[in-house]
Amino acid sequence: MKIFRTHLAVLALALPLTCLNGADTPSSALQLTPQDALEAHGLSVFLFHNSYHGVFGDEKMSGIEIILHDQRIATNGDVRLSSTPAQWDPIPQFKDRKHGSSPNELIATLAYPDKDLNYRIAVQPEAGGFRVAVQMDRPLPVALAGKAGFNLEFLPTVYFGKSYVLDDQFSGIFPRHPGGPMRREADSPAAPRCPSQRPPDVLSPEDPMTRVAIDSDNNALMLFDGRNQVQNGWFVIRSLIPSDKTGDVIVWHVHPNVVSGWTRPPVVAYNQVGYTPERAKVAVLELDPLYNAPTTAAVLRLASDGTYHKVFKGDVKPWGKWLRYQYAHFDFSPVREPGIYAIEYADQTTPPFRISKDVYQDIWHPTLDTYLAVQMDHVKIREGYRIWHGASHMDDARQAPVNYTHF
Repeated sequence: MKIFRTHLAVLALALPLTCLNGADTPSSALQLTPQDALEAHGLSVFLFHNSYHGVFGDEKMSGIEIILHDQRIATNGDVRLSSTPAQWDPIPQFKDRKHGSSPNELIATLAYPDKDLNYRIAVQPEAGGFRVAVQMDRPLPVALAGKAGFNLEFLPTVYFGKSYVLDDQFSGIFPRHPGGPMRREADSPAAPRCPSQRPPDVLSPEDPMTRVAIDSDNNALMLFDGRNQVQNGWFVIRSLIPSDKTGDVIVWHVHPNVVSGWTRPPVVAYNQVGYTPERAKVAVLELDPLYNAPTTAAVLRLASDGTYHKVFKGDVKPWGKWLRYQYAHFDFSPVREPGIYAIEYADQTTPPFRISKDVYQDIWHPTLDTYLAVQMDHVKIREGYRIWHGASHMDDARQAPVNYTHF
């Protein structure tokens, strides 16, 4: 291995991916939903349910997206023309998403029209996760050789301080901060291998909640830290598209670990500002469909010595299902005495909130304090010791030079 510094990435490894044996990853049993998402309990996979902005090529909201244990861990699974796409990098043109010929298969059609690059991304469930294939009817244009590849971006905050093991030959810890040497092996294509020859490449093997194993039939894997290129960069796993191939030019097997029996803790939504005594007071409960939800909740009043005392108990009334969760209402309108309160439900206690006649009296202050100060262009804003900003945008309304392209 060669070790050298680069402004592009902290980590870049071109290591062969291998066939996953699935020994530690239970079957995800992904099924196609009416919303064209692949879902199993604890795992959801989207394929271009969200679109790129059209101007900003670094948005983290399109392509293949993975939600594991109710947390979006990966996004932007797509063909890109750089390892760590930045704001002005090219983005593909999404054409359509259709059902494939295989059960539960989704196929998205995309193109870079000005690059003469047309391709499809096919996603379908398999034991332990899902298969991703980049499909092309014509070989990669010569000008894009070594540039076009399939990227999948992982959220850095999910993996800070966690380990990765690649091809059982290289391991490391995902860094909290970018900056440092980059290790790399030759970018040569990998030959097909049997499952018994090499283990899969795994992100966060020590944490069953965020563990993901990735395998490839024929393509080498590279791992980049995109934060060295741009501040909002993510950890990027990438495979280059071969120059002389058609059909399935890249095939990955992505196997997120789904913890058996996992259920999401309830979420209690209430007015965090508080309530006036006379108004209706209804908390909304967001519940995992498999959670054995209690049928009652309580309101606690906070005493000056820090103890809570139960002052109201009421029924939780089911509302129905919307998208991925069940919902219910808890009406505690009878609680009217001014004071500090919290809601107790399913061994959880919310942060405190107020009931008071003047609870909304000054609620507009934070909006005025921040929004007006930050948004007042053309003038310098100083508040005490704080300078919010200088006199910005002083060149507004000036005519641009003739025959000048800014971007």
